[in-house]
Amino acid sequence: MNRDKNRFQKILAQVPVDYYAKGVKNNFLQKYWHSKKWQHLVNFLKKPHGRLLDIGCADGTTTYQIKKRFPKLKITGLDYYKETIDFAKKTKPQIHFVHGDAHELPFGNETFDIVTAIEVLEHLEKPKKVLSEIKRVLKPGGKFIIVQDTDSLLFRTVWWFWTKSTGAVWINSHINCVPPKKLLETIRRSGFSINKIMYSNFKMEIFVEAVKK
Repeated sequence: MNRDKNRFQKILAQVPVDYYAKGVKNNFLQKYWHSKKWQHLVNFLKKPHGRLLDIGCADGTTTYQIKKRFPKLKITGLDYYKETIDFAKKTKPQIHFVHGDAHELPFGNETFDIVTAIEVLEHLEKPKKVLSEIKRVLKPGGKFIIVQDTDSLLFRTVWWFWTKSTGAVWINSHINCVPPKKLLETIRRSGFSINKIMYSNFKMEIFVEAVKK
């Protein structure tokens, strides 16, 4: 496991701490992709309440967009990349940010009403372990929202070109990008029931709303 962490840490070390914050301002493709994602998240969250955990929050760009739209939510953002968490703490003080490992979430049982994992599981070594941890920290009946790349031919083609340019910092980072059918099966087997599914960006991305059984 330590070897896996070290390999992932080397990938993260390539990524500027403000990668998303700058990308959505200065890169048209990133702005389009993430803006669409934020719109769909609003529809999936609807009328949220209580506490929300955003796993893999990076510099907090999307976490902030959730807070902006739902200011009454008590939001915690978590990421394994300490430097980007330090950046998020400085730039978004209205959100609680924590440095931690999604495989071993540093929270008690049944702490959160909502957990989001937005473009995260495909980067993690043991997604089933992460799903087990998400179930543990969710309250009974709690909502889990996952957003993930679909691994379609179109996505793989776009991703190949992306990693040859601005996205070069993410080379070899997609270690568990699976087709939607397998993703949904894994979510169900992890103790969740699926309420809603939607595709976005020419079916290159899937949104799933699940509930803890």
